[in-house]
Amino acid sequence: MKIRIAQINDLNELESISEEQFHFESLRPKFNNLIFDKDYVVKVIEIKKTILGFIVLKYVDKNVIDIYSIAIKNKYQNKGYGYKFLRDIVKSFSNYKITLEVSEKNSAKKLYLKCGFKIDTIRKQYYPDSNAILMSYIRD
Repeated sequence: MKIRIAQINDLNELESISEEQFHFESLRPKFNNLIFDKDYVVKVIEIKKTILGFIVLKYVDKNVIDIYSIAIKNKYQNKGYGYKFLRDIVKSFSNYKITLEVSEKNSAKKLYLKCGFKIDTIRKQYYPDSNAILMSYIRD
């Protein structure tokens, strides 16, 4: 298992994973911009050069980074890759407060709690069909 910075030649796979997980229109232009934007970090998790997932982080402040997006391919979910990926991110950004927002209906909230994220607040009816949970991780 390898975690590395995304590169331009990863765009097809990033877009494919994003479409599978989020069902959005083409995100290729957005990923292309994010890879080169100094305010963002895009990382991938791979095994034997097969990309399993990605994470997009945004520098919000001097000591704050936000998880803008995270996704693991369906066939690799529930196998511990998301946990390992997120734990690596927490370790790599140990000098930062890490924040995120997730729908209360999203099963990923269990992963965030397992990795040590705490619930800060809930935004009522943020989404059409659910509340948003704002979470953060601060190293003890």
